[in-house]
This record gives sequence, structure tokens and C-alpha cells, in this order.
Amino acid sequence: MVCQVLRGSTPSASPPQRSAFASPVALVTVVLGVLSLWRISNSTSFIGGRPCVPVGQRQVEVSRRAVDLELKGRITSVKKTGKLTDAMRLVAAAKVRRAQDGVERARPFSTELQSMIKGLVKKLKGTGLEAELPMLRVPETTKSVGILVVTSNRGLCGGYNSFILKKMTQRVKDLNAQGVTPKIMMVGTKGRGALKRRLDGLKYNNTGVFFPMPDSITAKMTNEIGEALSNIFLSGEVDKVEVLYAKFFNLLRNEPTVRTMLPLSPTGIEDPDDETFTLTSVDGKLSVEREKVKAPDAKEIENDVIFDQPPETILNSMLPLYLNSQILSILFDAQASELGSRMTAMKAATDNADELAKILNLVYNKKRQAAITQEICEISSGAMAVDEANSGSIKPLGIFDTEDSITDEFLQEIESGNVPDRPLAPEEEMEMADE
Repeated sequence: MVCQVLRGSTPSASPPQRSAFASPVALVTVVLGVLSLWRISNSTSFIGGRPCVPVGQRQVEVSRRAVDLELKGRITSVKKTGKLTDAMRLVAAAKVRRAQDGVERARPFSTELQSMIKGLVKKLKGTGLEAELPMLRVPETTKSVGILVVTSNRGLCGGYNSFILKKMTQRVKDLNAQGVTPKIMMVGTKGRGALKRRLDGLKYNNTGVFFPMPDSITAKMTNEIGEALSNIFLSGEVDKVEVLYAKFFNLLRNEPTVRTMLPLSPTGIEDPDDETFTLTSVDGKLSVEREKVKAPDAKEIENDVIFDQPPETILNSMLPLYLNSQILSILFDAQASELGSRMTAMKAATDNADELAKILNLVYNKKRQAAITQEICEISSGAMAVDEANSGSIKPLGIFDTEDSITDEFLQEIESGNVPDRPLAPEEEMEMADE
């Protein structure tokens, strides 16, 4: 009753009524809250950002490993190249052995043929043999020369083809100086491709005669080359036929050599520098053993031997066989020189690849270690900053602090000597804090 009197109301007055807008406002508030929760669940990071992703589905886009993928890929590529060149070196070594076996198989036939030809030449000595056999006829003057240049089909054999082509260029220059225009025949695609460029400005005649340098030398191919040389000589197109090839000495050395093939000499039918080579391995390293081949003795032909055909005819049919045997020996020699040069070049390429891989690997490790060190420094600096912030030693910026005022304050600390000249160790910082 007292309360009602104090409030200025009568006992019979009714309780106060709520506003008519209270219920709609509450409903709108609830709806806005639900909408805001729905927007938060489908919200984006900042304006124009991407939708928020749950923590378990987030992907770290910053590399957590100090790895240079491009450099690592290059190291892998260099190592693969080294393996490839080493495999090519081993393949070349196997082919050198094949050339060695070919020389050994052709040796008995060549020896017996030379012995028989020398015996017939000795039998017909002083009978005007040179006039009867065209392949032995030596012209009085040399007006035209044919040159068969033996190169390779493939590259990656060091300076093998380059040295042969330089020798060819020099030989053509010498013949031009004598007033002779040589006729060029080629063995191997590398020589045919560089012929026009190498002999630019010189006088020569490209006959168009070309033979590919085979991987496996056969008697059929040597017969084709022998027939081409015989035809160009016997037809009178040239007075002399020379062969330019790389003479094999060892796996590290071969020398471009010019050898006269036609006309054949009846008195020196054998090659004065004839020798064989054998590929061996010493302490795991390949080496070549050379052996001089003794010239075969002339076969003794009895005086009472009756020839079914004239000796000149027999000798004339045997000389092409001898020419083919010499071409076969030259091709094996050239092939051994090419393979030896390829072995040397691939060995050098393999060593260079290994050395380059070591250098790149060292650079890769240095960059990786530098990145790891930088990450450790950043983590340590962040941890130290958090510790200092928690300890309260960092003075918070004031309302009126700017970049200029902080810089001036820092310079004053340096001038007063409060800032040490060098970074302090943790124990030194603790001693300064205690003081």
C-alpha cells in the first residue's frame, strides 16, 4: 500500500502494458542472427578472397623443404646423360672387338693370295708383265686422280671425321697446285654432307659415287667398292686411284693417311706397314696390342708346271681379288679408328658429366642448407620476439609514436651506449637483465 502511494497510483490500478512493437523486433533479431551464422559458415577470407576451408582440408602452399626442383632435375638429367655416354663407350668397345675378329678372319685368304700373286710375278719376271695387265700399268704422266674418302655415318666420335676432311682439303689443294682436278668418291654420310662446304673454292669433280659405312663390313660391300675403283681406273677416267682413311694406331691415336690403290705395283704387292691389332684389357682398362705382320713369301712354282690358262690371264683375274682384300683391310682399319675415337669421346663425355653432376650437387646442397638455416633463424627470431613480448620487456608504442620518433630514440640509445656493438649471447642478456 505504501509502495503504491509512493508511486502515485491507486490500489485499483492495472499493471503496465508492453509495447506493441516488442514481439516483431525480437523476431527480426532472431532472423538476423540466423542469417549471420549462415553467412559465417559460407564466408570468404577478406574482400574478394576465397571461401574458407576447414583446417583439415587446407593445403600448405609455402614449401616446407629447402629443395630447388629445377636444379635437382638438371642433376638427374646430367647423370642420365653420363649413363648414356658410358653405354655408348661400351658398345663401341664391343664393335672394336668385332673389327678385330674381321681382320683375323680375312688374314689367311689375304696372305695366301699375296703369296700366289708374288709367285706368278716372279715366274713372269722380265716378260713385259706391266704391258699385259691393265691394273699394273703405270702411266707416264698423271693427269687425273680419283680419291676415295672413307668417313663415318654417325657423329659423336670426336675429331675423327674433321681430321679426315681436313686431310682431304689439303690433298685437293696440293693436286690443284699441280694442275690436277681430282674426282671425289665418298664412303660415309658425314663426308658427303660436308664435301661442298669443305672444298668451297677448290677445283674438284664430284663423281656422285657414294657408299654408306656399314656397321658390319662384308665382302659384298668391298666387292662393290672394288668394282667402282676398277671401272674408273680401267676406263681411263683417272690415271691413279687413292684412298684417304684414318690409319688405326691405338685407341687414342689414329692418323689420316693417303694410300695409292691403283695401279698396283708388281714388285711391292704387299703392304710394307701391314700389321694386326688386338684389343685387350689390363687392370680393367682397355688397351690395344699391335703386331707387325711378316710379308708372305712368294709361292714356289715349279718349272714343269703346266698352266691351263696363260699366267697373265690367271694373274689378271687374281688382282681384283687382291684389290678387294686390301679395301677390306682399309675398311676394318677405318672402322677401328672411328670406334676408338668414339670410345675416347664418350669416355671424356662421361667424365665431364660426372664432374658436372658433382658441382651441381654441391651447389644444390649449399642452397638447401642456406634455406634451412634461414628457416631456423626465422623460427628462432619469432620465438624470441614472443618471449620478449610475454616478459614485458618490449615497450609498447604510444599514441603519438611515429617512425621518426622511434628512429630518433634508437639513435639516442646507440649514442648513449645502451645498445651493444655485437649480438649478445643468451647468458650475457640474462646477466644484463639481473644488473
